[in-house]
Amino acid sequence: MPKTLKNRLSRGLRAGVRAAAVVLSLAALPAFAADWPTRPVTIVVPAGAGGGSDGTARILSKYLKEEFGQQFNVLNLGQGGGVVGINRIVNAEPDGYTLGVLFNFAHYKEMGQADFTLDDFTPIAQYNFDPAGFQVRDDSPFKSVNQALDAIKADPAKYTIACAGGCGGSWPVAVATLLDRWGVDLAKVRMIPGQGAAAAMQDLAAGGVDFVPSSLPEADAMLRTGTVRSLAVFGPERQENFPDVPSLKEATGLELELGSFRGLVAPAGLPDDIRAKLEAAMKAIYANPEWQADMKARGFNPQWRDSEAFAEYLKQHTADVQALFAKMDL
Repeated sequence: MPKTLKNRLSRGLRAGVRAAAVVLSLAALPAFAADWPTRPVTIVVPAGAGGGSDGTARILSKYLKEEFGQQFNVLNLGQGGGVVGINRIVNAEPDGYTLGVLFNFAHYKEMGQADFTLDDFTPIAQYNFDPAGFQVRDDSPFKSVNQALDAIKADPAKYTIACAGGCGGSWPVAVATLLDRWGVDLAKVRMIPGQGAAAAMQDLAAGGVDFVPSSLPEADAMLRTGTVRSLAVFGPERQENFPDVPSLKEATGLELELGSFRGLVAPAGLPDDIRAKLEAAMKAIYANPEWQADMKARGFNPQWRDSEAFAEYLKQHTADVQALFAKMDL
């Protein structure tokens, strides 16, 4: 056989073997996915230990272990305000062994801190939403959220709002959304970053700021001692653990639900059958009265969206943040 022909046949054979290997690997994927999980799974939490995202993830990991018979280990990566942890989720292999807790994320791109988008994730299910509260000192002249909003609208630069962290986070974005609906000039509003809700509440008590947006559980200690008051919770109804705090709808008539959502996601490209198994497990967990009780005992508000509804919700979240940031001076 001529050498040239022999080389061509050899190259053709190697190409055929490679093509066959790809076909075989793709054919084997459903069987591999059907066996998932065969080893421990990591849940990346883009926040430090002790916060709400960490707390809900640790509750969730216990019930996921019961569902699948494998360990679900929480990994806290809160560096960069959560950018490090979210990037870990985005860049992980989409094999089901790295999952993540995703919260309000669209502001990172708007602030130039990261470039991930919804397309970088596989939404599985939303399981939690904690509405923001709007706190003032006990001696504040504002007795209602309407009075506070009117005062800020009349002179936006007069008052200081603590961001309880970075000023692109869920709590300041919730307040900025409300102020925008109230007709406040967002470019003139004074918002200052801080070291988290606990530090912001201390500043509020000391008189360093006028308002602090945060979840009611984060303000709970000072609410109980009477050091601060919450003017409203930004949701359609009062919260079970804080029955004395009026809802935003009750106080203003506005149909808004503003705060921090949390959901389970995976990297983009997760096989459909693994996503389906996880979604079914999350639905069963959400319906479990023990899980509901564990969440509510910690002050976390359960809220359910399946994978499709969660994906749509994330799209709307992104669009809302983009429109809001176009008006803010950050």
